[in-house]
Amino acid sequence: MLISCKNTPNKKKSLLSKKDSEYSFNIFNSVANINLEHWNNVATYGSPFLKTPYLSVLEKEHPKNMRFHYALIYDAEKPIAISYFQVIDFASDGFEGFINQEKTEVSCAITTYLKKHLTNHFIRSASKTNMRILICGNAFVSGEHGFAYCPGINKIEIFDALADIIYEIGEVEKLNGKIAAILVKDFYIANKKISDELKEFKYHDFLGEPNMILDINWKTFDEYLNAMSKKYRNRAKGIIKKGAELNSKNFSPSDIKNNAIIIQQLYNNVVNKASFRMASLSANYFAEMKKVMNDEFNFIAYFNKDELIGFRTSFIHKDSIEAHFIGLNYIVNKEFELYQNMLYDFVNEAIDNDFNKLILGRTASEIKSTIGAQAYELICYIRHRNPFSNQLIKPFVDSIKTIEWVARNPFKENFLQEIKN
Repeated sequence: MLISCKNTPNKKKSLLSKKDSEYSFNIFNSVANINLEHWNNVATYGSPFLKTPYLSVLEKEHPKNMRFHYALIYDAEKPIAISYFQVIDFASDGFEGFINQEKTEVSCAITTYLKKHLTNHFIRSASKTNMRILICGNAFVSGEHGFAYCPGINKIEIFDALADIIYEIGEVEKLNGKIAAILVKDFYIANKKISDELKEFKYHDFLGEPNMILDINWKTFDEYLNAMSKKYRNRAKGIIKKGAELNSKNFSPSDIKNNAIIIQQLYNNVVNKASFRMASLSANYFAEMKKVMNDEFNFIAYFNKDELIGFRTSFIHKDSIEAHFIGLNYIVNKEFELYQNMLYDFVNEAIDNDFNKLILGRTASEIKSTIGAQAYELICYIRHRNPFSNQLIKPFVDSIKTIEWVARNPFKENFLQEIKN
């Protein structure tokens, strides 16, 4: 059923005396129910992670605490935009871990009393609602993967429609329990003027961890190493030497299924190190992704003799490679510099396939900078559904600081200047 933006409660319209939008939208809870022709026509203008083969796999192999919504936005009968949502339920103890983690990163400008009050408030909220959060974007990938739109349309009005869609999803989700908060992620700084339209709907913006991206400017891996300063070049060679005896193999779906138990353990080793995680995936997710995406998804397994000790995964886009999840045996990680060798293997793969960029995602920013990746800041927007709670969350969000880290430059002093010229 098409829902007109005119009929959706929208405080901004009354506050700003804006005319009603001519747009309408349809919301679906499964890829199977979407008009695929309409969706795919719009998806060509957006992220590869909005394509239905990928979305179908994630929906099929979804974590138990996650549900999905998909929206098609129309101008008359023409599809002009799409948006993608996940609803995630957090246990109260899991959200308490998130709060405790974040408390170490807030500045002293916020008082101890306010921190304590907000912490207790959100823990109480989590106990009542299981802390149900609606996310516009992709919980498993960093970057602008929440929606796409056709060229030439009014982007501000699309954000107005997005706010209407979020309201409607909230109404639909009441059957499962109220949504506590909405998170819209992730926007690059260059698009902030547009994404800041969400502030008109009482969203609060904050900086998340940056997306680490390496521009590929070399024809061979040796050229890449030679662009480094002597210190980092010797360091890289030492790391590569430590992993020289390891073997690697690009797994097929059957390979992944045959090694599912150890793959799950290796994946869990990494995921469980995080004090807070939105959701966890199963080994079958990787097998299904490889089956459906084929050459657009790589699963590289690492062996010490006959022992599987790690893996790295990546998505192959038109002109870039995007690192996805990894798995590690931490007992042998340092001995073989396994994680660092994975990073250099990503670089090698990107160079060999003539990609323009290697996208490494969030986390471990400093280590990723040692291979030449640069930080691209990402802005997120959050809003609590309860108006009173939403007022309380603002000073808390304003005081959150991203984890401090030191950006490294492994290249010769004049290298970055030369490629800019």
